[in-house]
Amino acid sequence: MAALVEIFEHAHIQISDLSDADRETIADASGSALIPLLCARVGLALTQGRHNIPLLAAEVGLLEAAVINLESYEGNEVVLCAGYELLDSFANRKTNTYPVCYVYGILAFADEAGETASGPATPSLA
Repeated sequence: MAALVEIFEHAHIQISDLSDADRETIADASGSALIPLLCARVGLALTQGRHNIPLLAAEVGLLEAAVINLESYEGNEVVLCAGYELLDSFANRKTNTYPVCYVYGILAFADEAGETASGPATPSLA
């Protein structure tokens, strides 16, 4: 999550410095408009004892746009590498899907369900 926010923030700074676009366009092109939403999801995940946060497919598209724009707007190579690693990870996740299950009404990958802060993720009769 920290890497994702860092990429969006760096893209926002670079595009702001080198572009004369309006604030809304810069927020969309950099993905920085997503940062408050991600922070809220992290807070919710922490209160639920989860280690993963949900990311919508359209939001992965924002990451892709941010990385492409960083290429055009002289982005830091380390941040670009982190962006490409995240994109590779998402592409790998898409091709190597796992079975899904519901954990307390939330759709999760079965390999991530595991234990929660309040015990096992699945009901037990034991």
